[in-house]
Amino acid sequence: MNDDNDAETGWILPAHQSRSRAQRDRLLRAGEKIFAKRGFGDSHVSEIVREANCSIGSFYRRFKDKEALFFALQADMYEQARVHIGRFFANPLSEQRSLTFIFFRLVENSGNEARRIVGYYRALFEMSLRGHNVWDQMRALEKFEAECLQQLLSKRGHKKFPADFVDVMSFLIRTVHGSQISLLIHGTGPYQHNDFESTKALARIMMREAGVEPDDREFEAIRAARVTGPAKTVPLRSGPRRLPGSKSSRSA
Repeated sequence: MNDDNDAETGWILPAHQSRSRAQRDRLLRAGEKIFAKRGFGDSHVSEIVREANCSIGSFYRRFKDKEALFFALQADMYEQARVHIGRFFANPLSEQRSLTFIFFRLVENSGNEARRIVGYYRALFEMSLRGHNVWDQMRALEKFEAECLQQLLSKRGHKKFPADFVDVMSFLIRTVHGSQISLLIHGTGPYQHNDFESTKALARIMMREAGVEPDDREFEAIRAARVTGPAKTVPLRSGPRRLPGSKSSRSA
């Protein structure tokens, strides 16, 4: 993310050295980790800087306050998510594997990525309850993913789409994300966030609304692959992969 752009938004203060950028990234990673443990409201700057191995002064040279850190974190999450959604659909395998597999993988990846940044989502909901406008970027990502899905289906031979296709799929993507994040934040209930049956059910709903017939044999093949181990030859992904400055996650 460009530091000058960050400064223009007012979320963080200008940086002039690579060391300052490294400290910023450590603070963002630490903030997400502390938010995951304590929530946004009960987290303190002192805890964040201790986790980041930075000083209080380093924090306030980079961020105006804790809310500013959250908005900088959200900006990074948005940029990374958009890039990786694009990569998911640009992967040549998206035009080769079955659509049942693609939809399942799309839903599965969503849950896995949410688990990696659950602190961000805890903070997101708390900030929303405080009256902050935190949803515009989420809505933009949902629309972008729905548009990419429509483009992929068009390439795969689906030419007739209802006028509200993108709106409907955006809402379903939001529903998928919401159900998975709720499980992560509030407890598993009858399902884990990445439970096969719940992932399958969500994928089937999306497929039906997209006008794609689910293939139950393919679902069973996916289940069997989960027993013997994930397919290493199909690294299709979407969603925010990692926090700034962290090492890339391995392919599923």
